[in-house]
Amino acid sequence: MKSVLFAVLAASTLASSPAQAGPGSEFAAFAEAIGETARARAREAAQRPAAPARPLDIEDPLSFELEQFSLEALLMSRRIDEAGGPLDLRCIFRGMSADASARLDALNAAETAAEQAHIYTDLADLMADASEIAPAVDSDADLDNINLPASCPAVSGG
Repeated sequence: MKSVLFAVLAASTLASSPAQAGPGSEFAAFAEAIGETARARAREAAQRPAAPARPLDIEDPLSFELEQFSLEALLMSRRIDEAGGPLDLRCIFRGMSADASARLDALNAAETAAEQAHIYTDLADLMADASEIAPAVDSDADLDNINLPASCPAVSGG
């Protein structure tokens, strides 16, 4: 029993080491950083709910990061597709890409800071989902215990 526990502990330690980081882990870290920014901006916007919304400037790093996230999520979906990975995982990354783009548009179309606070909170939740799911791309991880977002229709037989 001790040897099984040791093997599991060693495997999880090795899987989380930077030397073993793959594209899924890198994507997860990127999503986590975006999520932190979105949470901070949600708190800031919530402090002035009736104020006019502040559209993101094209030079705002978050604007660039959301566009980059969308692109990388599509690339992640393609990588999973080329590797013959699970259909639901491929679809989830495509959905995350579309969701991030739509939320960027919504941030810029919002009329009040309260609206933006909600959108930033939703973005933070999206990034939390991405950072939880993306490491599965680097391994044959079992996704049964992960609450997958409903980004895709159910896929039967696949």
